[in-house]
Amino acid sequence: MLPQIRLQPWYPGQMGVPGSDVQRGLRWGTSGIVLYVDPDNNFASDAADGTDPENPLVTIQQAVTTLIAHQTALAQSLQGSVIVLGGMAYTETVTIPATAPNYCTIKGMGPSSHRPTWASDAAANNCLTVQAEGWTIQGIEFNCPASAAGIRVEEHTVNGTNAYKTIIRDCVFDGLWSGLYGIEFYGAPHRVQILNNWFVEMNQGDDSAFCIMITDTAVGPGNPYQCAIIGNRFSDSDNYIGNLASIRGFNVSLFRDNIFETGVLLTPTIYLDLRGGSRGENIVTGNTFCGTYSIAGGYAAHAANPGMWVGNIAEDVASPQVADNGLTIAVPV
Repeated sequence: MLPQIRLQPWYPGQMGVPGSDVQRGLRWGTSGIVLYVDPDNNFASDAADGTDPENPLVTIQQAVTTLIAHQTALAQSLQGSVIVLGGMAYTETVTIPATAPNYCTIKGMGPSSHRPTWASDAAANNCLTVQAEGWTIQGIEFNCPASAAGIRVEEHTVNGTNAYKTIIRDCVFDGLWSGLYGIEFYGAPHRVQILNNWFVEMNQGDDSAFCIMITDTAVGPGNPYQCAIIGNRFSDSDNYIGNLASIRGFNVSLFRDNIFETGVLLTPTIYLDLRGGSRGENIVTGNTFCGTYSIAGGYAAHAANPGMWVGNIAEDVASPQVADNGLTIAVPV
């Protein structure tokens, strides 16, 4: 067991919560633990064990490291653990390695989805790189770096990463007019869910920024599979979802109830480009499409296996692929 660094040498528990006086602190589930991070707390220290909200950790990376150490010391899985982020702002680069417990959560506990904020410690570093399975990231505003991503999701057998079933929800990805990527898919992460987020102001000045980018990886081809991109809002960015070369793309994935805005200060070149997938067969329905509903206008289906692009609301009623009532009836051409 890791050393406890607290004023009291026992575990007094929380009144009215049976079992909270256990050595690992108040827990979320039967196997996981709850760790608290708050750099604004006067008693915060990365030498603490993190299980006491009155004596939290300073950095998110230390919380991840502590989870891994606890899992090793206990010789059992700590899946289901939760890292609770208090305070207002973080500036650090964090990696959740493949050795970390699976199916854990990082949850912002600020007053809204705009707090706490999380920026990287350098323009070339991601705020967060996820390499382990099943993690959920929720309730955080990522101030996306100029040469990297707010969150990078990795899955590839060559480098041993496995961000299978990552869930990113209720977050804000703000490029602050200089961010490169909101979320970057590296390799072929599958069954990733991106739910109810807002992407805004990804801008590089050369039309290379993306809200959601599928990287042309150096370790081999990558085409995310069976993902769900639902309920998100895309605003004022160079590009929304795709890849500049159209050589990587989503396969057998669902795009539903998203809003693709024309933008007020910046109009995107690519709204939704699904040409690059190796299989295609995506379902695109229930979305709001602004701008011109065509390939030239920034909307593109997989050429060989276009899937379904029916039942979206498009303002381009002049397009033959859009009915008079604004509903899409065919893939963009």
